[in-house]
Amino acid sequence: MEPKKPETRSAADPVYDLEPRRLDPGLRWYIARTAPRMGERALKALKDAEVDLFQPRTSEVVVYRGRRVVRHAQLLMRTVFIGVRDDMHLAEAQGAPGVAEIVSHPAPDTSPPGNIAGMVMRPARLDAEALQRFVDAVISGEIVAPMSVGEGSSVIVRAGPFASFPGIVEAVLPGDRLKVSVSIFGRATPVEVGLADVEIV
Repeated sequence: MEPKKPETRSAADPVYDLEPRRLDPGLRWYIARTAPRMGERALKALKDAEVDLFQPRTSEVVVYRGRRVVRHAQLLMRTVFIGVRDDMHLAEAQGAPGVAEIVSHPAPDTSPPGNIAGMVMRPARLDAEALQRFVDAVISGEIVAPMSVGEGSSVIVRAGPFASFPGIVEAVLPGDRLKVSVSIFGRATPVEVGLADVEIV
């Protein structure tokens, strides 16, 4: 029996970049905001405090030195969802270096009688099931969309014998190759080029 050959991917194929994420329903979930330019420090401090984290992100496929690379970026700037065990754990997370605040909402003051009645700001606890649905939606969106080049895209060949020729993509081929129809002396001629050898116009 012949060994199975590795599958050759195409630039038109999606990239499945994340595994499903199951949040611990036994934890209390909140939204933390990090201080400007202190996101990495805050994430490290929260991990050191054994706080469960989820930071939504978005991804795109780019070509770098002729290879497809998945590039990530934060979906919600300076925002991270945190799971804590109890109020003391929440206070530890709130005091972690780099954490600016825990998103709060107004709630009735339930402190002992004698205080002036009114509303106070309390950390906004999230519903774990609703947050899990949000996480599932984010991760399904994390299945990276294919390169923006596709059939019908207008390109200019930047390398090889057809450099500087304009063309139209006729097909996206396996192995990050493109079939491009270039105009040579007024006639459309199909040629095969690498994905990194063209520029979208």
